[in-house]
Amino acid sequence: MQSYYQATRNFEIDQPALKGDHEVDVCIIGGGYTGLSSALYLANEGVNVLLIESNKIASGASGANGGQVSGGMRRDQFYLEKALGFDKAKALWGIGEESKYHAKGLIDKYQIKCDYKKGIAHPNHKQKYCEESKQYVDHMINKYDYKDMVYLNDNQMREVTGSDSYYGGSFDEGEAHCHPLNYALGIAKASLSAGAKIFENTAAIGYKVHDSCVRVETQKGSIKADRLILACNGYLGNLEKRLTSKILPMNNYIVATEPLGDEMARKINPRDIAFADSRFVINYFRLSADKRLLFGGGENYSKDLSNNIVPIVTKPLEKIYPFLKGIKIDYAWGGKLAITMNRLPFFTSLYNDKVISAQGYSGQGVALASYSGKIVSEKITGDGKTFDIMSSIPRKSFPGGRFLRNPSMKIGMLYYSLLDRI
Repeated sequence: MQSYYQATRNFEIDQPALKGDHEVDVCIIGGGYTGLSSALYLANEGVNVLLIESNKIASGASGANGGQVSGGMRRDQFYLEKALGFDKAKALWGIGEESKYHAKGLIDKYQIKCDYKKGIAHPNHKQKYCEESKQYVDHMINKYDYKDMVYLNDNQMREVTGSDSYYGGSFDEGEAHCHPLNYALGIAKASLSAGAKIFENTAAIGYKVHDSCVRVETQKGSIKADRLILACNGYLGNLEKRLTSKILPMNNYIVATEPLGDEMARKINPRDIAFADSRFVINYFRLSADKRLLFGGGENYSKDLSNNIVPIVTKPLEKIYPFLKGIKIDYAWGGKLAITMNRLPFFTSLYNDKVISAQGYSGQGVALASYSGKIVSEKITGDGKTFDIMSSIPRKSFPGGRFLRNPSMKIGMLYYSLLDRI
């Protein structure tokens, strides 16, 4: 089934497949947020850059996600301070915040029409989480001088969600939501205008690093480059086996209902904001520009996306909004993202900086992945200070390495989904 985003995209990027041999300064593998923004920034610096995408531009998670433009990292500051210390946690918070403002900056600079709207609430599905939510809001105000976040009590949260299934939680007016595919296509258009070369339907079969260059092989050609950027995220596969034990592909699913009309839209989302709840298997939802409920929920680690998405997603949807039981679903789709063990991004360089990798955003990539393109380009053309901060985040391998990580995560997912229910 076609995604709602594909049905409502502003335009389509239509680039040829790569044929023959090419020689450039930088080759990028992956046509999502990271790859596209890397191409944009490098091209703007006069770098001869070429990007290959195995499918269509933004056909993966970058064009299929929940559209939430979040700040910070996937893990909150309480976790980061405990795991990394306050100074490192604050540095990562700053990078996450900069990524949020950077996304809005790209939208404004390149006049990207992507239904950008402010506000994300984080409702708790259990009462016992509310005290920590209050403490977190106070902590962010007092320790980080962050004033955009407020605590909503049970009644306030039920009013803004239109659901009696939630308790209190936080609301962040500094965060936002958008049409993620139109955002990605806007970056792609800007990259092409800046002089980047983009080839679609061109899979990288493999690459070899030589003393003077990196050579990437494709089905009908090759690219010789000084540097290579790996921006594949959940679609990395076995292209670089040094990375596969550190990131794990995960399938996530979304549905779009029929248009709800003004009255129902006001009932379930009077502020027209986005939501991401407290479950480990997170539910996230918002209204589209034409007042459909876009609801994401359910995930798995199988190789292929499910062919039976609607029941996977409508089950949690109907628990939150029982009065929408049986509502017509017009679109259902999925995307493959990449998670890490600590749910923090995985940045690294290989082969004496000839190969640069930025991946593993763990479901928080709209802002962070597109900002990562700037970070990666600065690693190549500048001092790379921000990249070095990101690459210093501790990296743990998944249990069992690349061969047994999927079975172990399935067991872990069953455990956490059980905790969500009790």
